[in-house]
Amino acid sequence: MILIDALFINKGGGAVLLQYLIEKILAHPQRDQFFFLLDPRFDKPATLDKNYVVINNSIRDRIKFYKRNSNAYTTVFCFANTPPPVKLKAHVYTYFHNQKLLEAPRQKFNRTYWRTYIKYLFLKRYNRNTDYYIVQTAHMVQELTALGLKDNAHCLTIPFYDDQKYKVPHKPFSERVKDEFVFISNPSPQKNYPTLLNAWEYLLAKGQTPLLHVTIDDTAPQLMERVNALSARGARIVNHVYLDPRDLYFNCPYLIFPSVIESFGLPLVEAVDSGMKVLAADLPYVYDVIKPSLAFDPYDKVAIANAVIKALTEELRFPEIVTRNEVDRLVQVLL
Repeated sequence: MILIDALFINKGGGAVLLQYLIEKILAHPQRDQFFFLLDPRFDKPATLDKNYVVINNSIRDRIKFYKRNSNAYTTVFCFANTPPPVKLKAHVYTYFHNQKLLEAPRQKFNRTYWRTYIKYLFLKRYNRNTDYYIVQTAHMVQELTALGLKDNAHCLTIPFYDDQKYKVPHKPFSERVKDEFVFISNPSPQKNYPTLLNAWEYLLAKGQTPLLHVTIDDTAPQLMERVNALSARGARIVNHVYLDPRDLYFNCPYLIFPSVIESFGLPLVEAVDSGMKVLAADLPYVYDVIKPSLAFDPYDKVAIANAVIKALTEELRFPEIVTRNEVDRLVQVLL
């Protein structure tokens, strides 16, 4: 039996990928060889009607589960960055998709990172309990090996994502409203919303008012207030709080992506599939997955603003996807 340990996964990009992986496994002829450990906050697919258990999302309950089932599985795949809390005889793979955890040792004296650093210490403590890390990009391999968690031979690069989700007919680029930009993301610090909003303020001072679509929820009240203040001054910013990005991706011309830390950057791929042009941070994670239409310094509001102006005044190339979906290979590795 193969265990998919997805405890602590309940929202965001991790939940999207988990949903997709479960769907692929349930469609596989050997689906009954898989068993799922799920977080109570995760919205499991209705088609998953057996071979799963939901337990409390606590370290204590996870340890109890593994101690009770230490000999029940031949292979274990941990989906939430952290290896099993006990040493197992099974083959163990850990899917690592949180680059911020790997940044934490370099930021351990930074107040905003103290919770993340504690999580990193758990990762380091249990590191010996996994045989391999599975990651989406070569950049993540470099990050893991730089910290000495594993060597190259024990880091497998297996990118996967739903490569059919946005490959449906959508509005041609020439028919889209030309001055709309989209950034669909939670307001975590690494997403770099403050610099993006500073860039929109700079554009406003220059007499430029392109429309920016964002999704900032009430976990970041200061950012919500800043959006409201800029809007009151004449900036065109629409905060959707949360929404399925499909309509925006199919109708707006540009994705703007200022994030400074990403393990994969799924919206980059989704935007390309949706027929958008992409303005993205000039950072390694971007080039691991796409060739953007235009790159900018994500730490510089003027650089971001200038990229926006260039998109509005020049004909940018369409981006290209350079990664590929290897979900079938991932399932086969686990089997």
